[in-house]
Amino acid sequence: MIDIFESTAQARPESVFFSYVNRAGEEMSFTYRQTRLLAAQLARRLRDKGVFPGDMVAVDLPNCPLYVILALAAAYGGFGLVALNHRLTDAEKLTRLLELERCGVRIAHRVDADSEPRLFEQVCNSLLRGDARMGRVDDSLGGVVEDAIHFAERAAHTFDPDHRALIMFTSGTTGKPKGAELTWTNLVEAAQASNRVLSPRSLSRGLWQAVLPFFHVGGFQVLVRSVCSRWPLRIYEGFDAAQVLRDAAELHATHISVVDKMLQDMVRHGGAALGAYQCILLGGGPLNANTVAQALAAKARVFASYGMTETSSQVANTLITSQFTGGLRLLPGYSARIVEPDAEGFGRLALRGPGVFGGYVNARAAFTVDGFFLTGDTAALHEGCLYIRERTADMFVSGGENVYPAEIVDALVRIPGVADAYVFGVPDVRWGRRPAAVVELAPGAPPLSAGIIKDALARRLSRLYIPEQICIVDDMPRTGIGKIDRTACEGLFRQHIDVKKVVLHRVRLPFSKPFKTPKETLTYRESVIVEVVDKKGRVGLGECTAFDTDWYLPETLGDDIQVMREVLAPRVIAGTYLHPREVAADLVSIEGMERFPMAMSAIEMACWDLYGKVVEQPLWALLGEEFDRLTRVAAFCEEEPPAVGQAALPARRTRPRQVYSGAVVGMGTPARTVAEVRDCVRQGYRRIKLKVAPGKGLPAVRAVRRAFPELLITLDANQSFSLHHMAELRAYDSLDIGWIEEPLDLASAGVSRHEHGLARLASFQHTLAMPICVDESFLNAEEAERMFAYPELRCAMVKIGKFGGIQRSLEFVHHALSEGREVCMSGMYDTGISRFAHAAFQTLPGVVIPGDLGATARYFDADLTVPAYEAPQGIITLNAPGHEHGIGCDLEPQALAAHRQRRYSVE
Repeated sequence: MIDIFESTAQARPESVFFSYVNRAGEEMSFTYRQTRLLAAQLARRLRDKGVFPGDMVAVDLPNCPLYVILALAAAYGGFGLVALNHRLTDAEKLTRLLELERCGVRIAHRVDADSEPRLFEQVCNSLLRGDARMGRVDDSLGGVVEDAIHFAERAAHTFDPDHRALIMFTSGTTGKPKGAELTWTNLVEAAQASNRVLSPRSLSRGLWQAVLPFFHVGGFQVLVRSVCSRWPLRIYEGFDAAQVLRDAAELHATHISVVDKMLQDMVRHGGAALGAYQCILLGGGPLNANTVAQALAAKARVFASYGMTETSSQVANTLITSQFTGGLRLLPGYSARIVEPDAEGFGRLALRGPGVFGGYVNARAAFTVDGFFLTGDTAALHEGCLYIRERTADMFVSGGENVYPAEIVDALVRIPGVADAYVFGVPDVRWGRRPAAVVELAPGAPPLSAGIIKDALARRLSRLYIPEQICIVDDMPRTGIGKIDRTACEGLFRQHIDVKKVVLHRVRLPFSKPFKTPKETLTYRESVIVEVVDKKGRVGLGECTAFDTDWYLPETLGDDIQVMREVLAPRVIAGTYLHPREVAADLVSIEGMERFPMAMSAIEMACWDLYGKVVEQPLWALLGEEFDRLTRVAAFCEEEPPAVGQAALPARRTRPRQVYSGAVVGMGTPARTVAEVRDCVRQGYRRIKLKVAPGKGLPAVRAVRRAFPELLITLDANQSFSLHHMAELRAYDSLDIGWIEEPLDLASAGVSRHEHGLARLASFQHTLAMPICVDESFLNAEEAERMFAYPELRCAMVKIGKFGGIQRSLEFVHHALSEGREVCMSGMYDTGISRFAHAAFQTLPGVVIPGDLGATARYFDADLTVPAYEAPQGIITLNAPGHEHGIGCDLEPQALAAHRQRRYSVE
């Protein structure tokens, strides 16, 4: 390679060889002469540091000018490069280097992000004066420059193309990473074979854009192809589709090498601009029919390609047209053979040609007796074209039949709204293995469920090929180069929600004594306890907190049981979810479910509990992680894909947590109310909520305030006051009340709750000094969001059931806190299951007001949970020993049996 570069540098020294764009959009350019001097001087400096011909230099860098100069310096100096994936951890990089040294490779020097500025500056300072980074060579340093030129000329004459140029590690998707050895001959002849097809002599000038990392062979070969074609090169530290397309238009770029995700981004940003390229070389994995169709619609010249590290990048490609059937033509000098083909002609692919390596440093490579490299891919040859099916290891047997994941992926990406997919086999007791899929949604796609996807696949595939489990994500786990991270995708299925059975228990718990509210006197509480059971027998608990009549909200328990049995339970059984937020999104996407938030909440809450047990984390820790994710998303600083599951949290976060509780006291005489409040204060409750109504409450509240002048008191009117009671309401203003919940009877005021309730409360706030807290004025999460249009409304009660579940409650809490509003968690005379879930929210930053979450013993003689939900000294303990994961409780069998009225099972 260096002889080609030398001749070009001598023929047109002042022409720009390459330009570089960093992540901030700043750029610099280097001429052939500047690059030649820098590379030769770097080779000399490394020689002084003990790097001799045959040695290796480890390179741990992103794309940058020094990477290009190091590649040329290696050719000048006779040493090779070990290309380390810059995105690996330090431990992973060290492991690879130690492995090479164990195999006898001498790594004489290492260049990384810490040493790069110093090394580059040292080389520049020996040649350049002034602003070294701009590359202004000062010929007054004649001796140094002349020595560098002589070194370059001499090195070009003694250059040995058969020396080891590069050790590059394979991705390791089918085992441990293997170090492939590539010579300069491999790299150069592979690049020249590629250029003969992609850069024919009829194309007099061109410009390559290098967006793939140089530590991948597809990226490094863009550099080599540019040198061999004598074309300039534009290098990018990071891929930004908009920047790349702008540069392509301004600089008339002709060639670019990308993977599917990059092409997707270019299609979204570029449209017609894609048609200006002579070649968009697409590699890195199987073709995505969706992406290709969009690119062709934009008149793009896309070349499908096939290759790998062991073959110095591509060995076959074809321009995709409307007649494309998947066949790729081998590049000049390459030949292929199919070993042990099946009846359809598919077998193990073997390759021979100029770019095929000689072997691995740390492993044995498989070759035929006549020198063909046995790849790990399945392919067929037909009429001179190579048809790649997939890796041999990807195929699996299900029920005695071969299943090829690539065929399923092809069907998945043809479904509208699906951007990409990954399919693999998971163990199955009956069939041996069954397909499972991770599906990535296209931006702005309509909601898709596992059921919709399966129905669409049923029109294209046999039942055997339809994935049993489908996880839907916004962003697929990917490697730094943008390829699907196969290991991460499969790892997601080890921590996922896969419900096999849903059990509903309708229970009735009598109150210890009648409980009076402004609207109703309650003597018992009916609710539905939900159990979701996964295939490993783990159980998640949830609770439906609707009432058996519509005295409080239109949604009733009977309606919810029907919806859960007929719609929601079958839905979660059919789906597979990587995180409970996906359960929430799936359920809310069902038409008409906005009328049944408490039914959705019960199922979703149980899935959060189950997920906590799957990943072995407490609910409060999971809520904290999701709250942090919402914060990152809101700040537009999300660095990792947000919707692909969640890694297990550190074990230190599984210790019990304690939060403060408030208590609710019903209406009664002043003496009785003071006595109840005194009892609550003795028990340690930090806030007391008093029920009030017109003509029923003011004397009691006054008495409580006199008895407890420092106590945080809030009121709940349950929409019982009319405008005729203004004087009574204003009388509460003098009692230092924290807030009053829903004072106004909207119906008597001639106001429609659905359309004008929050607006009327915001207007009414101007007549009161104490803040108004909203509760009954909204029925669900969508209506609750309307409060943010009214800055007068500074507080909201959050009841998980009304919001449709934990996820939507969490999103509302996050939004409210970011707007400077207050939130208070509130129960609904519920059991310990729901109360533990509400209490977990009080561990979130900003949720500081003790919620209406007193011990269940204040209402019921017996609860249904182990441990019982208690608040000694007003403190709730979350996830006590023995219940460290999920919500933090189990059902107490005897109590459940004593209070259960009906049991329903859905499988």
